[in-house]
Amino acid sequence: SLHDALPILAGLAPDEVEDLKRRLRQHDQMYATMQQQGKPFEALEHLEKGLFVRKELHGADHPEVGKVCQVFTTSCNTLAMNSLQRDNHLLAYELLKKAEILTSPSGYITDKKMRMKLRAVTFNNFGCFYKRRGKLHAALQYLAKALKIELTSEEVDNPAGTHLNLCATLSQLGRHGPALEHAQCALELLEAMADSREQKRRAGAGGD
Repeated sequence: SLHDALPILAGLAPDEVEDLKRRLRQHDQMYATMQQQGKPFEALEHLEKGLFVRKELHGADHPEVGKVCQVFTTSCNTLAMNSLQRDNHLLAYELLKKAEILTSPSGYITDKKMRMKLRAVTFNNFGCFYKRRGKLHAALQYLAKALKIELTSEEVDNPAGTHLNLCATLSQLGRHGPALEHAQCALELLEAMADSREQKRRAGAGGD
């Protein structure tokens, strides 16, 4: 199997290795089953357990650990926002906190561009979380952190969204001048994205 082809961490006894591989197979199977059954939260639990078994088996620096960590962090963010929409604030907070820890420099994502991209998404979602709870100053702090990453990285998904979130939060705080500036930035970014898409479309159509 795939797991047998990966290098094993030094110092593990053969029976420990077999036990870890067995546990990993179980978690991976349960993850797939829960996904198929439309139970994303249960699936996430097995993905997380599988991540930690992989770390024990292959070491924290192994690329597969990083890849699974990316999937897990993305799922945490998606399900956190899903929970927030259902007013399950505690679960949303716990999931975002996990994503924040795993995207820190001491997490398991060795691809720095990907790590920063996921960190910006996490901070942006934390901004939405605190805004939803009426904690506007905390929301601003997280949105500013997200924007700082987005301004220094080309890999980021949605800087326009962060500007719009900042605009809404500043408006609620009565700071309409700065809010307007962020709205303007969002508009400019969205226009630039539309222009670049149009250029790509024209290039693809043979430059008519």
